[in-house]
Amino acid sequence: MNDNFIITLLEKFDASSIKELSIEKEGVKISFNKNCSTPSAVSAPYTASAERPSVHTAAPVSSSVSAPSSSQAPAASAAAPASEGLFIKSPIVGTFYRSPSPDSPAYAEKGKTVKKGQPLCILEAMKMMNTLEAEYDCVIEDILASNGDLVEFDQNLFKVKKL
Repeated sequence: MNDNFIITLLEKFDASSIKELSIEKEGVKISFNKNCSTPSAVSAPYTASAERPSVHTAAPVSSSVSAPSSSQAPAASAAAPASEGLFIKSPIVGTFYRSPSPDSPAYAEKGKTVKKGQPLCILEAMKMMNTLEAEYDCVIEDILASNGDLVEFDQNLFKVKKL
């Protein structure tokens, strides 16, 4: 089960009249519920592998599994200043890490140029490490989250200037 499958499933669920959906595939169970006030869970058996799936999107997904979008908008706008510019946003709720390990250098630094596909940060969600990669060549103008911060869906993480 990959990121594209989950995003496609979420989009089709959101567009449908179905109120609840659970699916289990390859040992991973996903549940969606439109009438739920608590976050839905994604569970997978624990594995000791260091596999880190990539999250290739900096654009927000149309809806979120965790809560209705109306409650997310204030959290995203309160977390980052409302300034003009181009931003790379968090595609998921998770913990923001600037480097792959505490003793490693940060993936991206303020003022540095990054190429398309280059890792920018790690977003940890439910013990899954997701690498956020640049979708285009750009210059990092500002890093809007601190190492170890909990970030929300659609929260601005990097202010960039597209090349």
